[in-house]
Amino acid sequence: MKKFSALLLFLLVLLLPAAALPASPGLYSAEVPVTDPSPEARKASIREAFEKVLIKASGYRRLKGRKGMKTLLKHAEDYVQQFRYRNEVSDAGDEPGKRLMWVAFEKSAIKEALQQLGLSVWDKGRPEVLLWLAQEKGGKRALLDPERDVKVVQAVKNAAQQRGLPLLLPIMDLEDQTALRVSDVWTVNRDGVEAASARYGDQLVLLGRLRKSGKQWKAKWTLLLPDRQQDFSSSAGTEEAALGGGIDKVMDWLTDQFVPRSDAGEAGTVMLRFLGVGGLSDYARLMRLLDSLDVISEYAIEESTGDQLLIRAKVRGGKEILTQRLSLENTLAPVASIPDDESLTPDSLELTYQLR
Repeated sequence: MKKFSALLLFLLVLLLPAAALPASPGLYSAEVPVTDPSPEARKASIREAFEKVLIKASGYRRLKGRKGMKTLLKHAEDYVQQFRYRNEVSDAGDEPGKRLMWVAFEKSAIKEALQQLGLSVWDKGRPEVLLWLAQEKGGKRALLDPERDVKVVQAVKNAAQQRGLPLLLPIMDLEDQTALRVSDVWTVNRDGVEAASARYGDQLVLLGRLRKSGKQWKAKWTLLLPDRQQDFSSSAGTEEAALGGGIDKVMDWLTDQFVPRSDAGEAGTVMLRFLGVGGLSDYARLMRLLDSLDVISEYAIEESTGDQLLIRAKVRGGKEILTQRLSLENTLAPVASIPDDESLTPDSLELTYQLR
């Protein structure tokens, strides 16, 4: 009866309207400058675009020193799906901007190339990040305003796009301005920040504090996780570089923590028990979460009793990396794995989570 019940629940979930997984737009394409339309210039630009895509698709920034990278770059043209040119609009308006080349690569080819480097594609389940940015200029502090601070907004968006980081900026309407003070961001007032962020959903929240010190722009960053926070810092001679350096460090950390390498070995079995599954919407939410995780290669509903759901999952990288990845989910709270069924032993129940 339990098997039938689990199967029925799974089929019902499939009938629910599909929800999009966290997207990483443009993961397999990049736009780079090109000096002229000559074959030599085109080859150089394709190599540059190829390297950018490998970084973006894997999450790993430092690839140049990896064994096999030079060979891959030499054959970058073999991986191209399509390309096109365009002229960038200049600030002057009446003068032609620099010439750019957009290059798209085959998804399967990128996956194969990364495997040669001992890496894998991180193509789904990238956490969306909501950024609250405070700036100090002329002794005054203010929150980032998308309409006023166009240059800064574009710099942040460009940095996130280059790393494949799904980034969300608050719209800073009257509700945002009333809910959050610049001091909440500057002092990392977690309660205030989380209250203001609630309207945007369950994304991770990143706080940035940017100021100029002498000739350097310095930024401090705090990534708010469900059970802790992670701090970063960046500095550079320009605002754009300081902001880009911070986004790089955040993405580097997320990648190191939550992406299994292709050489992680065979997928191991991990049992997951979810408590507080109160209805069909909760089942649907869990299925979509599990579908979004790159670390899970396959899973099956093992048992459904009351408000509890037991899942058998095949996990690349093992229990630790799955635990790290699930720690990003604000809707899940880890609890002690204490079986309440005689058919389950303490060893067979690996991880238990309460739905919030």
